[in-house]
Amino acid sequence: MNHRGALAIGVILLSFISSAAIADTSEALANSSQTPDTETPISRTIELRTLAKRWRLDHEEYQRYLDLMRGPLGKWSPDLDPLLVLGMFAESSQEERRYAELYAQQEFDLTERTLKFQQAYRAAFERLFPNEAMLDHRLLAPYFAHQQQKSAMKEVKRLAKKRFVDGDRLLLFVPPNCRECLPVINRLIGLLSSTQQSGVDVYVHDAEDDGAVIAWANAHAIKTAWLNDRHLTLNRDEGLLQRLKSQSTVSPANAMPIFLKRNGRFFQLSGESLGL
Repeated sequence: MNHRGALAIGVILLSFISSAAIADTSEALANSSQTPDTETPISRTIELRTLAKRWRLDHEEYQRYLDLMRGPLGKWSPDLDPLLVLGMFAESSQEERRYAELYAQQEFDLTERTLKFQQAYRAAFERLFPNEAMLDHRLLAPYFAHQQQKSAMKEVKRLAKKRFVDGDRLLLFVPPNCRECLPVINRLIGLLSSTQQSGVDVYVHDAEDDGAVIAWANAHAIKTAWLNDRHLTLNRDEGLLQRLKSQSTVSPANAMPIFLKRNGRFFQLSGESLGL
């Protein structure tokens, strides 16, 4: 059987089994607060011992679980099972270890039973529907495409980080208002993180004075630490972008053009090549 199909079935079965077990506990909690007049202490004790046995607990342990669930814990998390609750509120390391082992054994047993039934389900499906696929892989095509895109982008970012050397400066030209400025700046600083005496120089379009640049920095949540460590400088664009455009063979179509300054020379970079 396809592993993804098996996983989906396993999750459904585990959820069903856990829900059924917790339903017994919830019923016990409800009954404990609304005991019928016809119920005797002996019958109540027998019922609690039966429920406790299902969780491999004794009567006193299960009663303590019910007492804990009547408090704030039951209000916040009403679906917690006895082993988890008793383990969380264990009164000694020995108790905690015992409940942890019971919990692990329970999960192991449930998983083993689920996988065993999966095998039976697979055999039944193939027997009843021999010409049908259990999973239509066409439905997963968008997911696989997305994963491939993420993997490719990760590789681009890795290669981009290796292209910079000590002393490189990245010039970023930004508009007065932009939502993507901070993520882009953060990414560019990250690309230079393994180099020395490098940083990002931000140039703000249409900034009339230094006060306008400071206002831009405040509006875009620029980190003071970047400025103090010289990882980032803030500047007014006083025609530098136009001069760089005139020297570049490619016209920057991006709203935030990026240039690399190395040894006094300028090179235009694309956002795609930097993983942006």
